[in-house]
Amino acid sequence: MITFKYKKEKSDLLGTIYRPVAEVGFKDKDGNLLVSFMYIDSGADITLIPRALGESLGLQFDEKEIEEIKGVGAATVPIIIRKMWLKLGKHEFEARIAWALEENVPPLLGRLDIFNRFEVRFKEKEKVVQFMPAKL
Repeated sequence: MITFKYKKEKSDLLGTIYRPVAEVGFKDKDGNLLVSFMYIDSGADITLIPRALGESLGLQFDEKEIEEIKGVGAATVPIIIRKMWLKLGKHEFEARIAWALEENVPPLLGRLDIFNRFEVRFKEKEKVVQFMPAKL
C-alpha cells in the first residue's frame, strides 16, 4: 500500500484547505526519473502535466498532434497525448498523459491507466489517500 498525506494550502475563498497530493516519478527520454507532486483528481479523465514539466522530460510534438480538452467551465487547453513510464511508490507502469501546451494548469493525477491499477481510498478524516495495488 502506498500512502500520501494531504497537502495543506491556502485558498482565497475557503481559507486553509487540505488537498490529496501524490509523489509521481516520470521517466525522461534517457530513462532518468523526474519527480513531481501532483493533485490526485478522481474527476480528471487523464493525467495532466504542465508545459514545463513535459519539456523537462524531453517531450516534443508536431502541430498536427494538438488536441483540446475542457476542464471546469468552457475554457479549453491545448494538449498532446503521450504514453509515459510512471512510478508510484515502488510500482512502475506505462500510462497515457495529457501534456498541456500551457503553464497555467496544475499537475493532475487522473483516472486513465492509473485507477484501474490501484484501489484508491481518500480518507478525509485522516487527511491521507491510499493506493492499494489491484489485481490486473
